[in-house]
Amino acid sequence: MAADPSAAKSTTPSNASAAPGNGALPPEVHALHALGRRTPDMSHPRLHLHAVDFAVLGAKPVVPALPHVDDVYITLGTTIKAAGSQDAFRAVDLDAVIATARTALAAGATRCGVVTAMGADAHSKIFYNRVKGEVEQVLKSLGFATLVIARPSLLLGEREALGQAPRAAESFSIQAFKWFDPVIPANYRARPGADVARALVRAVQAGPHEGVPQVRVLMGRGLE
Repeated sequence: MAADPSAAKSTTPSNASAAPGNGALPPEVHALHALGRRTPDMSHPRLHLHAVDFAVLGAKPVVPALPHVDDVYITLGTTIKAAGSQDAFRAVDLDAVIATARTALAAGATRCGVVTAMGADAHSKIFYNRVKGEVEQVLKSLGFATLVIARPSLLLGEREALGQAPRAAESFSIQAFKWFDPVIPANYRARPGADVARALVRAVQAGPHEGVPQVRVLMGRGLE
């Protein structure tokens, strides 16, 4: 951990194995405590891996206690099909996300970056969008000095490389997005997960400072 937080940073990304969770480790980060469904096949003197099975945590997820951290980045997410039910989906995409944020707060985090989704709205009639909106709503109430919310459309990433089964519908959508990218509005264009990760880290690292909003939402070109 950083002995002097003003000179070095310690951060926690969750989920370490998610598509946007693989793309960025700034040089000023002194230690990286990564929570993930799997421990990635990698090693680094600054990297500390913690395996957490978010899918079976239930209504009250238990996230391992952390040493002091300055920032937390949350990229957790599943699908209703993969989770098996709407309740199981909420356990990961809402309960586990909030549990991770609260754990980081207790460990000293003052800045949070989270990936939700385009269309996130706590009052949406669409279940997926509603859960993502509820996540944003709760995170805003937790009191982070800086909260950055990334709302990408379709994420581009190598799922096989992450040990995830390919999704046929997603593969088709990705190809379609590539074909029509020139005419798709910026907010709806597919984004590489690594680009989203870099944009999220930059925005989180920019605050809190005078003139920088406490809560920022990144969409479209803001994710480049």
